[in-house]
Amino acid sequence: MKKILLASLFLLSVPVFAQDMVKEELSLSVTQAVKSLETTLKAKGLTVFAKIDHMQAAKKVNLEMKPAVVIVFGNPAVGTVLMNANPMWAYELPLRIAIYEDAKGKVWAQTRLLVKDIPSPSEAKRVEAMNGLLKALVKIK
Repeated sequence: MKKILLASLFLLSVPVFAQDMVKEELSLSVTQAVKSLETTLKAKGLTVFAKIDHMQAAKKVNLEMKPAVVIVFGNPAVGTVLMNANPMWAYELPLRIAIYEDAKGKVWAQTRLLVKDIPSPSEAKRVEAMNGLLKALVKIK
């Protein structure tokens, strides 16, 4: 019974999770897409806080995987205002985009949009703008 309940909960949660995802197929390699995204972020005045190269991390423990990089970025002037208004934003921010190659050799950019149930109109406006930015950024050229 526990297995059925857990499986049901998992299946019910998948569509909710998937609804918040934005995914674009790219015509670039992972390396090219990462460079392009970093250039775009810099041009927009955004800060790149981290670049996580999962393939390199896998190599360090003698494992193999296709290229996969996560870029963690944001604008402290915007994020700090949100976190001061509501500390729960510390969990959501900074923003992230994953760029990876799948098993078929296709390259994708993927991100998760920020939460939708925002308590204040000023927060909602900022989140709407950030979600618009995320949707635009995954269309890497």
